[in-house]
Amino acid sequence: MAGVVSLFILNRNGSLIYSLETQGSSQLSSNDKIRLSSTFHGISAIAAQISPVKRSGGPFSFLQTTGIRTLDADTFRLQCFHTATGVKIFCVMLPPYVDADILLRQVYSHYSDYVLKNPFYELDMPIRCEPFEKEVQRSLSEFQGR
Repeated sequence: MAGVVSLFILNRNGSLIYSLETQGSSQLSSNDKIRLSSTFHGISAIAAQISPVKRSGGPFSFLQTTGIRTLDADTFRLQCFHTATGVKIFCVMLPPYVDADILLRQVYSHYSDYVLKNPFYELDMPIRCEPFEKEVQRSLSEFQGR
């Protein structure tokens, strides 16, 4: 059983626009969530600059994502999906670890379908969209049940 504890979405500037914590996990304060997400954004940007793996050239090289994709530790895993527009969707998992790329891509799909197509949503603002939250909860429940 995959143990996703938290899910975060950062805008292209590194600001936290959505967070979700699963039931039974220790609840982080708002300040802790902001601190965690902004720290990850900064570390990911630095890692992209000092990475020994260089982007391949070509006319579409700007579409290749850079930064930290997975950070493994003894007690947790942080896995991130970088979008072409700079949005970062990442989750924190407890052991046993399972690749969460499918979950993160589903959340991005929900973000595209429910948030970006919402005429009342302003870009880079916190996400307050009930259909989006329901779909993310459903995707997370399905992922946890695998």
